Amino acid sequence: MKKLHLIAMATLAVVCVSGAQAQSRQPSDNGYYGEIGYSPMEVSDSRGNAKPSAIRLLIGNEMNKNLGIEAMLISTVSKDSHVGYDGSISSVGLLLKPKIALTDNTELFARVGVMRAEITASKMGSQIGTDLAYGVGIQTSVTKSVYVQLDYMNAYEHDGVAAKGYTLSLGTRF
Repeated sequence: MKKLHLIAMATLAVVCVSGAQAQSRQPSDNGYYGEIGYSPMEVSDSRGNAKPSAIRLLIGNEMNKNLGIEAMLISTVSKDSHVGYDGSISSVGLLLKPKIALTDNTELFARVGVMRAEITASKMGSQIGTDLAYGVGIQTSVTKSVYVQLDYMNAYEHDGVAAKGYTLSLGTRF
């Protein structure tokens, strides 16, 4: 488990360094951006809950200064297992991202959309389904093309099975 956390943190560091090196070039203004994030999720059903660690990948486009559209992938990198209970998530989704500027470098945003998820919330099986996903967060720019973000998302909640959690992300505009 510690090994996977180190891999995730190393990946974030590589992305950060790559973004800093890209500053020597003028970033294009086509509105596209990408993010990688670490998500300690909570997966639960009527039998209990687990806290697997997940990685979140996202690509988006700013349609205008107050609205973006995003494609998101969430995948477990480390399961949380207890006796008789196991938890993991794998999902893809399409979301809208309304946002508002708080300062020149900081934005408050929401996400709302649809996620298709496969959730294992016990050793008795998994659930596959599509549900409404939503969340809120804050994003602040480090440079013109690199930003950090903290958000909370309810990625799936249907028939007593839920997956939600916080994500710390590093993003870049390209």
